[in-house]
Amino acid sequence: SASASASASASTSAEYLKKQMDFIFTDSKADISIRKLRLKDAKSNAGATNFYIRTPSPSGHSHGNGSLWPYAACNQVLLMEVGKIMLPSLALLSTLPAEILMTLPSAIVPCQVSKYLCRGADLMRSGIISISPASAPGRSRRCQWVIVRVQNNVQPFAVGFVTKGTDSSNIGADTKGVGVEIIHCYGDEIYKSQLHGNSHSNTTKSISNKAVSVIGGQPYDRGNFGNVGFVDGKFVYGLMREGENEDDDDETASNGDGEEEEGFKTVDGSRVEQESNEPQDASSANEVSESLEKLNIENSPKDETCSKNSEEDENPDDDQEEVEDPEETLLFAFHNALVNISKSDLPMPTAVFYSQHVLPARKEGSFIDLKATRFKKIGVFLMEQAHRGLISIGASKDGKDSIAFIKAVDRSHIELRDARKRKKKAAGEDDGSKKNKSTKKVAVANLFVIPNNIVNLMRLNEDDVKATNAKSETRRGTGYLTAPECRDILNKYLFANQLVDEYDPEMVSLDGPLCDAAFRKTKREIASQGIGNKFEESVTRKELNIKWLERMDKAYAIVAMPGSNIVSMKRGSPPMVNIDVEARQNRRKFITRVRGLEEYSINPSDFATDVSKRFACSSSIDENPTNREALKKGCVEIEFQGNLVEELQALLTGNEKLSSHGGAKK
Repeated sequence: SASASASASASTSAEYLKKQMDFIFTDSKADISIRKLRLKDAKSNAGATNFYIRTPSPSGHSHGNGSLWPYAACNQVLLMEVGKIMLPSLALLSTLPAEILMTLPSAIVPCQVSKYLCRGADLMRSGIISISPASAPGRSRRCQWVIVRVQNNVQPFAVGFVTKGTDSSNIGADTKGVGVEIIHCYGDEIYKSQLHGNSHSNTTKSISNKAVSVIGGQPYDRGNFGNVGFVDGKFVYGLMREGENEDDDDETASNGDGEEEEGFKTVDGSRVEQESNEPQDASSANEVSESLEKLNIENSPKDETCSKNSEEDENPDDDQEEVEDPEETLLFAFHNALVNISKSDLPMPTAVFYSQHVLPARKEGSFIDLKATRFKKIGVFLMEQAHRGLISIGASKDGKDSIAFIKAVDRSHIELRDARKRKKKAAGEDDGSKKNKSTKKVAVANLFVIPNNIVNLMRLNEDDVKATNAKSETRRGTGYLTAPECRDILNKYLFANQLVDEYDPEMVSLDGPLCDAAFRKTKREIASQGIGNKFEESVTRKELNIKWLERMDKAYAIVAMPGSNIVSMKRGSPPMVNIDVEARQNRRKFITRVRGLEEYSINPSDFATDVSKRFACSSSIDENPTNREALKKGCVEIEFQGNLVEELQALLTGNEKLSSHGGAKK
């Protein structure tokens, strides 16, 4: 009897579909036109797509009372011929009843996936919840087409071809690649063309008097193919929660005899209103539309518009504290836990996952109350997430607990995008704070001091010579100058004494004080070279700058980085860090000794520990070495096992090219 009932149902569906097609193509009050779409750069019509377009129904009767074509405002695409394969359009599919749509090959996706398809993306395998056989065995891949619909919304929002190798065994979590190549989708150019054709002068009253979709609960000519779940060509919602009202009284879903409630039928886990053969007036159409628009939409993303509207409606007082949704708190912690869990920790018992990963990942100051959610238990929640493809669960050995373990996690799942962004942002902040705390570098800056004889000879400004206006507060009034500051003092002297050639600014005339300061040789230089003083009348600015800096007394500053904080300033050349290598046991073993780190404010103990970790060698500190040069007071000598000359040079100078060892890198 069951097989007879199924065959009768299939026969009824086939008859309805044939009647629908016959009316669409034979209605004398409407015309069917064919348009050919060719690629922009194509030189012929080869590979062009044919569109079969139907003009509006002039009668505008409601869908179901004699007219099988409900669109009365603008032209609609019926069929698309792609590669000699006829594909139905969304407008045509919207006119079919639910029992017909359920027999078509289909791919079910979460509502979050719809926004990417509406933008023009193909459907990835990881975003598919389930997929039905696309064609009979033996047919070519291009014949395997499917309709795409959101979970708990029977009406399809996309049509496309199934890619090679895609079936029910390789979809969901831990899968890669395109699953369905989308040909026609809600939000594409075909959808936009019917919006342009629909006159915006139509009032709400005139639209409400037209045909209303039984499945979608909205007038067909409103622009969204008669479905309230289709929003602005950008997103598609589910209309009802799957399994909703399961715990309610039997009277809500069926009669006492187990029969379905009159006027309703169950389709794909949702209860929709059955079609009525009686005429449907405008008032009943309005009631259907209004009731469906008030439904709780499943998994709706909280965009700015919706959140603002809800805040205005629910919280008219700005001072009123917002109540956080317990399911949102649970999902927030669950998503954070998934992106932070390590692959090496899997499989993991669900109790451990919840207590050690989900609970610590919740928002600060929030509380997870499972009893306040619709799941009531963590097991029910995990089963739904596994159904969505975020995780893979496993049963216990005895088979009594079907959700005993978390086996795998799909970190690339679209619903984890926000959690991945939060993890990346937190990792960047942690790295920055660790870097600021642990990374300490020192740099040597060359400084200059103008000798007193030059200051007196050229009568230079005392404030400039003492660096009174230096950028660094530590150098102000000390007389330690940078090279640009020294050149600036020279330039002031040149312009004050009009020594710059007005016709050639790169040439400078020399006066007596400037000649003596920059070009006069010392007695030792005359004795060694055997050539006396010979002065030029003019020189170039570049040559003068070089000679000027050579006459300055040398100094240096040790600067701590980051922050450019001056640790010490002294006259003379920067101190050297001595690195010596001693060979032992016929040059088969070596010891590297380092001394002089204290001059650069480097802690020898910390340096020894860092080098030992970087190069996997032992180290020791000697405060009083024997048979070697004595150390300065307060200094020590560090000994390392092995020949580490190149590695230590690269580490101390910051030049990684001096050594190929990975430990020498920053």
